[in-house]
Amino acid sequence: MIEPLVFDHTALVALFDAHPDVYRAWEQTWASAPLGVFPSAAVAEANHVIGATDEAWWAILGPAHGTLVPLDRLAAVESHNLPGELVVRHIIHTAQAIDGVVVTLEPKQYPPGSVAIRAL
Repeated sequence: MIEPLVFDHTALVALFDAHPDVYRAWEQTWASAPLGVFPSAAVAEANHVIGATDEAWWAILGPAHGTLVPLDRLAAVESHNLPGELVVRHIIHTAQAIDGVVVTLEPKQYPPGSVAIRAL
């Protein structure tokens, strides 16, 4: 089984900057092998930095590229004891729930052993 790729906020900012390694990881999701997963808190945090339009995000997050995961009641409640800021807790919760691999440019924000990491 190929683990889903969970793109964090640093990877999403880098994707908008055309980072080649992040782009290749995102490009893999086109074939749905692996599935691309985008926690909504990561999208919000990335957009706080880049200020992209909804149309620009649609090109990245459209249904052909994966799944946007909302920060719903269950995720908010279950992630209360995880370390870090809300965005990091949502990413960890999402990755743990689906046995995904977090794609990131800043792996040190994730405690060792909390999630599988693909550092770029």
